[in-house]
Amino acid sequence: MAHHEQNGTADEPSPPASVAPSTPLTPKGASRRRMAGLGVSGVVMTVASNHAMAAIMCRSPSGALSGNLASRQPEMACNGAKPEHWALPTTPWPSEVRTNDRFSRFFDSHGPLGGASTLEVLTGSSHDEDQVAKYVMAMYLNVCSGRSNFMTRQAVKDLWVKYYRSKSYTPVGGATPWSGPQLVSYLSSTMG
Repeated sequence: MAHHEQNGTADEPSPPASVAPSTPLTPKGASRRRMAGLGVSGVVMTVASNHAMAAIMCRSPSGALSGNLASRQPEMACNGAKPEHWALPTTPWPSEVRTNDRFSRFFDSHGPLGGASTLEVLTGSSHDEDQVAKYVMAMYLNVCSGRSNFMTRQAVKDLWVKYYRSKSYTPVGGATPWSGPQLVSYLSSTMG
């Protein structure tokens, strides 16, 4: 057999790169690798299992797309309750929100939806076509009660304003806007 030297020409194959022994990824590292492989442009995630995706979806909308790769948020609370839970008469509400408060007290809205009570919005107002207000109200209660801390009260309000003005929500610049049902899917995925 003849011995061939590598001279770097395009005709000759390059030698295989040495492979370092692999170390197992931590669950957080594996999640980051999966999210990094998704990219940001035009990604819309459909959540099949709330529990399986909780580590990914319990992030701000832009963080859900980017994977929050730079986030170092300790003690993330993601135990959000669904609107049906908040609508139960036995469920205590945070002191700053009452069941008879108008939805418009917290969220910029006009007409019948703005005049509806927070409880009416949670139980399903006919003026809330895609149920976005219903899930935004539940998210607000989750944030106020400490069940979810990956968003702030103001972030929930800003999310609503962006959606309410255009009937779509763009979580991060350059991303494909989310429709009402897609926004509800994201919000629902952060709730147990």
